[in-house]
Amino acid sequence: MSGIVVLTTKGEAKRNFVNTLQKETGGAVALAVLQRVKKKSFAKRAASFFKKVGVLGLLPELYHFLAVKMSRSKKSALGMLSLRTRLVEGEGYLPDIVETDDINSDEVYERVKKIAPELIVMWGGYIVKPRLLELAPRALNMHFGFTPYYRGTNGVQHAILQNDFGHMGIAIHYAVAEVDAGEIITVVTADYKKSPEVFFRELNDKATREYIEVVKKLMRGEDVPGKPQDLSLGRNYFLKEWTYGKQDAFAQKLLLWKAHESL
Repeated sequence: MSGIVVLTTKGEAKRNFVNTLQKETGGAVALAVLQRVKKKSFAKRAASFFKKVGVLGLLPELYHFLAVKMSRSKKSALGMLSLRTRLVEGEGYLPDIVETDDINSDEVYERVKKIAPELIVMWGGYIVKPRLLELAPRALNMHFGFTPYYRGTNGVQHAILQNDFGHMGIAIHYAVAEVDAGEIITVVTADYKKSPEVFFRELNDKATREYIEVVKKLMRGEDVPGKPQDLSLGRNYFLKEWTYGKQDAFAQKLLLWKAHESL
């Protein structure tokens, strides 16, 4: 077995994470697999949109879509989610990379199998099939949500929409076949009584730093225990549930939060 394989998506934040991990583990990242965003034709996107909202929801969803897309303040508010501090400077990737349209393809599987990694590290992207996870003795995931309460997609957003201030966080957990259901190593939180800009930057920075430290401990052979989840305490949220109506409501909530400097 040799090193780390990172499964993630393209983007500056993910690239910075991969490069920081490579530097701080002494070059242990053998490969970073980057999932490209799957592009759908306009016809497929339109059909998916119609299927998601139905006939009665079409006009309200169009209204909320325009309400978000035509508002500079709402788009800026949604951008707060990705605020973070850059850990290392420079462009490009330090370890070897492979880009793919399908993280679960045979090509990716064979490439990772050949490496036989000690650890698979995941952040974002699409659901990874069990056969890929099983190529390493351990696999980790960083989930944007407080598990087990908010598993699946947009966990922090759903917690904020539901005014569930005690469960706004980012979970680091062992990865298993079931989505976001592995043993929890830690859940990172931040002070929501501060402005949303400060909250999201603090949350993202703390979670990224903690994730890197967990990886380093495992690579040094240290014991990093996990706690089993009680899945009955929460649920999986699906991408199809993240409607434009919810995005609009979420953007408005962030603007109100910003105006009052706290939730």
